[in-house]
Order: sequence, then structure tokens, then C-alpha cells
Amino acid sequence: MITYINNKIHEFNDVEEAFSKAPTTDEIFWLNINNPSEEDFKFLKNKFNFHHLTIEDCVNKSKRCKINDYKSYHFLILVTSDGHTKNAFSYNNVYVYISSGYIITIHYGENKIVKKIMKAINNGLNIVSNGSDFVLYHILDEALDQLFTVTDKVEEKINALEEESMNNPVQNTLNNIMLVKKSVIKLRRVVSPLREVLNTLLRHDDIITEKYRIYFSDIYDHVLRIYDLIESDHEMVTSCLELYSSQLSNSMNKIMKFLTIITTVMMPLTIITGIYGMNFQNMPELNARYSYFITLFIMFFISLLEILFFKKKKWL
Repeated sequence: MITYINNKIHEFNDVEEAFSKAPTTDEIFWLNINNPSEEDFKFLKNKFNFHHLTIEDCVNKSKRCKINDYKSYHFLILVTSDGHTKNAFSYNNVYVYISSGYIITIHYGENKIVKKIMKAINNGLNIVSNGSDFVLYHILDEALDQLFTVTDKVEEKINALEEESMNNPVQNTLNNIMLVKKSVIKLRRVVSPLREVLNTLLRHDDIITEKYRIYFSDIYDHVLRIYDLIESDHEMVTSCLELYSSQLSNSMNKIMKFLTIITTVMMPLTIITGIYGMNFQNMPELNARYSYFITLFIMFFISLLEILFFKKKKWL
């Protein structure tokens, strides 16, 4: 689906149709391409003289945030959050061509950020006519809102895993900790290059007009804040892993302590039964009438003394 946007939203089947039937004015426009075809890329390359390396990035679905400067336009790759499942977060790329007169966005599958902005335009919000940089600002702003949501979800998971590690550390807890750790690492890989992208954007007067520079400065501050949250989450999940290992070790120590006490209690009883199991002929106790009961009483009494001693020492 091809969407051509100026003051209104126009939908077409391909890029060539969009430019042949869209309003032919000198107004700034936003062209959004969902699931572009090979013909769409050929048309864009011929009409706007886009570099073949940028086309390759779009076709190969390059996944790292970056910005490249060209003579008449700039090319950006933005990695945006696309929601989350029970155990992982998904991401969707938006490829952006921007100049002073237009902005072209390319993505594969439905993108919630683009969809939300278009809905706002349908409801009367004036975005495109304010400049291509203003459209880019809204895309970045929505992308960061999604990333804040991701960091909140990650923190909730870590807090739940900390409590689980403290109270009931099982194998499934370790699996969940490792999944969250992978999510944090992936999120850091998404946000880390985004800082450089925003820093580069702020140095370009040909992209960012003075009117909206303060908006992009605010976006840059948000990126730094998100990165700090990610670093904090990484420390928390590492601490959670250490807590799990510590609690598992404590549980193992308790089990070993209990087994050691049982072994210690049984040791003198084993000696007694071993002595009376040697089957010597000259053992007067063997012929005594109550020797069996006396032996059982002695064994019980020794066990009781040992247990009382362990409790006094607070080993039990």
C-alpha cells in the first residue's frame, strides 16, 4: 500500500500511480510505502536519484540505526518497537529519505507508529505542511514513546524475577532471567546507535530548521534517558542473576546441612548395630532378657541428646 500525504491522505497501489495521480503542487509531501516492490524501488531510484546502497539497505532490511548524508537528501534507518510477546520484544525498521521538500518512509508490515500519526492527520492534525523535519520529529517522538513502554515492561519483568529468585528459585526462573537479559542487550543495541543519529541530526541545518531544533533537542534528551534506563535494567538483571545463584546455593547448603545432621545422628547408631552384628559367641548382652529393648533405648537416647545439642548450637 502506497500512501501519499500532503494536507490529506491519498492511497494508491504503487509509487508510479501515486506520483501520476497525486496533487501536482509544490507543497511538501510525505510518501509512505508499505511492503515496497522491486518496481517501486526502481521508480524511486530514477525519480529521486537515490543511491543504490540505500536501496540495498531497504531491500536487505538492515537492522541498525544510522544516518547517511547525500547531496540532495539524507537517509536514515530507525529501529522501532512493534510490541511484545510473553517472552520477547519485536522490532520493526523504518527507512527514511528526507529533504527539505519531502519525506519518504519505507517499512515492511504494519507499523504502529506510522499508523498512529496518519490517524492523527485524518483527525485534522496539521503535520506535513509544517515541514518534513516536523514529520520526522513525530516519527521519532512516537518511536521513543514505544521504547519507554519497552523499558517499563522490562523493569516489571525484572522486579517479578527478583521476587521469584528470592522466594522460589527454580530452573524456569533462570530461563526467564536469561530471556530478559537478551531483551535488555537487544534494546541497548537498538538505542545506542540512535544517540549518534540524533546527535548528527542536530548538526544538520539543512534537515532541522531552527523552528523545530528545540523539539529534536528534547528527543535527544529522551534518548539519553532511555539509554540510562537500559543501563540500569542491565545492572538489575545482572544482580537478579547473582541473587538467583546465591539463593540456589543457600538452598543447596540447607539441604547439605540437613543431610549432614542426619548422617551425624545415624553414625553412633550404626556403630552400636555394627558391634552387635559381629556374631561373636562370648557376648553376654546377647543372652540378656531385655538386651534388645535396652539397646533400642540407648540408641534413642543418644539420638535425642544429639538433636538437643544441635538445636542448642542453632545448627538445626
